[in-house]
Amino acid sequence: MVSDGRGHAESIFASSRAASRSWYAAARSRALRRGRLHAFDLGDRRIAVYRDRDGCVHALDARCPHLGADLTLGTVERGGLRCAFHGWCFGPDGVCRGAPGHGTPPGRRTRAYPCQERWGIVWVFNAAAPLFDLPSPEGGRWWPLVLPPQRIRCHPHLVLANGLDISHYETLHGMTFSEAPRLSVGSCEVSVTMQGRPRSRFWRFLSGTRRRDIVAQFTTIGGSLAWTSVYAPVRFHVLFSGRPDRSGGCVTRTVFLFPRGTGWNPLRALGLMAMLLHDDRRVLDTIDFRPDFSAADEPLRAFARVVDELGAW
Repeated sequence: MVSDGRGHAESIFASSRAASRSWYAAARSRALRRGRLHAFDLGDRRIAVYRDRDGCVHALDARCPHLGADLTLGTVERGGLRCAFHGWCFGPDGVCRGAPGHGTPPGRRTRAYPCQERWGIVWVFNAAAPLFDLPSPEGGRWWPLVLPPQRIRCHPHLVLANGLDISHYETLHGMTFSEAPRLSVGSCEVSVTMQGRPRSRFWRFLSGTRRRDIVAQFTTIGGSLAWTSVYAPVRFHVLFSGRPDRSGGCVTRTVFLFPRGTGWNPLRALGLMAMLLHDDRRVLDTIDFRPDFSAADEPLRAFARVVDELGAW
């Protein structure tokens, strides 16, 4: 929950006032060379992500705790990140290591965030320590396909919750379930397992489901990640991530993970995901969200509860 400024608690779910404690895609690894800085906005908070001279990635609140200058205008040095305004230097832990004109470093610090690199992306966790791990497929060798970021004009919680919205697969995407979807809820995760196929002959052909059902599991992880595992008609995984921007919308990242040596299956996988996701964008770009969940929306309600229980930082 987050305070509304009058001492009342408000839901964090789909709130523009808070960023959920979760992993967020900050930058492409290849774009962050040694000694380089990157500015990363998480809602109305600005974060400085940098790679030190030894190749390690760090993230700090970008507002200098001295007078609020933007640390992303500074320089990366052996001791940490030096502010361009007055030359104060902050270590990877956010503690001031030195400041011109001060015999001892001032007792100031800025917020430091845990970082991790995976699938060619730098990830930042919005808390003092990670509450859960980034997902990974089990067994075998996988190669990633990282899609360009997209901006969608709605809160990232709504983008991720879209995969849990069982009813819209039938109404918007023309799917017929051959088995009732199954819901599973954990401390940080909400999963829906589905089996069915599209009614459209065109989408059956494009997705490779003329003779086989789609068998998939969609799982939200924390407040910013979703992991889709497709088991049939082709095997692959998709990692979705979304972070709030300053306008109240979101920036999304999508990573496909394919088993190595699968021939044309990646093209079939892309066709399958196009079938599952087409028309979502036009709805999400224009939605005016009202949290008036019905009995059929239990997966969405469960996701909102998980987000609120994880909290913000």
